[in-house]
Amino acid sequence: MRRNELLNNYLSIFLILTLSILTVHAEKDLLPPSTSSETFLTDEDFLRPLNDDETFLTEKDFKNGEKLGEDHVAAGSILWKQVYKKGDIRGKAAWKLDPKNSESLRRNGVITGTRKWPNGRIPYVISNQYNDRERAVLARSFQAYHEKTCVRFVPRTAVDNDYLYIGKIDGCYSDVGRAGGRQELSLDNGCLQYDTAIHELMHSVGFYHEHERWDRDEHITILWHNIDREAYDQFGKVDLAESSYYGQLYDYYSIMHYDSLAFSKNGFETMVAKQPEMTAVIGAAIDFSPIDILKMNLMYQCSDVKLPSVIVASTGAPSVVPAPSPSITVVEDDCRDRTNLCWRWIDRCKSFFFEQIMKEFCALSCGYCTPKTLQTAKASPPNYSNTMLTKSSTSYLQHG
Repeated sequence: MRRNELLNNYLSIFLILTLSILTVHAEKDLLPPSTSSETFLTDEDFLRPLNDDETFLTEKDFKNGEKLGEDHVAAGSILWKQVYKKGDIRGKAAWKLDPKNSESLRRNGVITGTRKWPNGRIPYVISNQYNDRERAVLARSFQAYHEKTCVRFVPRTAVDNDYLYIGKIDGCYSDVGRAGGRQELSLDNGCLQYDTAIHELMHSVGFYHEHERWDRDEHITILWHNIDREAYDQFGKVDLAESSYYGQLYDYYSIMHYDSLAFSKNGFETMVAKQPEMTAVIGAAIDFSPIDILKMNLMYQCSDVKLPSVIVASTGAPSVVPAPSPSITVVEDDCRDRTNLCWRWIDRCKSFFFEQIMKEFCALSCGYCTPKTLQTAKASPPNYSNTMLTKSSTSYLQHG
């Protein structure tokens, strides 16, 4: 009888211990991902087994990234050439025309919680095809986010089902925000420069292009007649009802702005700034603008964000300059687009049968407006306070 009682007691103790262990493991699985700021492997990392073509950045890569010269920072205007006609946004966020809505649009900044990375933690793996220099560029790009925002790119662990795979896939492109599962970010040969890398990574963080903002027509003019028809979808506008600019003005200096020749079919400009002097600035950034940094920190609710002064590189030594005053441009009523569908009909601007109709309904898009009809009202300058570098307008773009 005593033997049976002892056996029952032992069994009870064994069951209690087993249930306790299972409960602890279940609770760990429910915890949110760690917000550790580690950027390279440590012995404590519990890593998911890697595929043969996958790896991570190491401490050596980050040290090499600190030593990179300027020739690895400024890539020149290569991004839009790499993504000609395809664009650099692909995956679930790729722009697609909704057959039920001919004005189907995208968001400028992802505001839904499901598209944000929890706690700003972005798990990643990289292709083992990258050489030491290319790994150093990636490391420097990651470090820029770690130093200026609370976003963290961390090696993928066993619990990370959603993660970035960064590899040489097909040019330069990324999805926007957290798409779910294995998410491709392509940095192929020709894309491994710092400015291009942080641009694509900012897509992954959750941002579209600046020139796709809903209010962009107040700040730039799209010259549809110079754009290759297959690239029209690269100039869609965001849905104001679903977007957030986080209270910030249009940013000509953004690393997310394409240049004035993007997707040109004839070598002429495809977009120009309403402030003429800003045309040479758009698409010329080689680092984050103050507003880029501010919006990322607002999106991920980072605290204690300190922004230094604006620095612009010229043909000589870099110098601190006041930020330019943004403008609101008013187009006279007799020269404007009278429909939002001009981008779909732009190839009919010079058509014998449709020219008069296009002049009446799409005068601005078809290029029938002249600069004399543009009136600029200066607004108060924003209180910029962060480091920003741009390529020299004389060496980067030539404008007639």
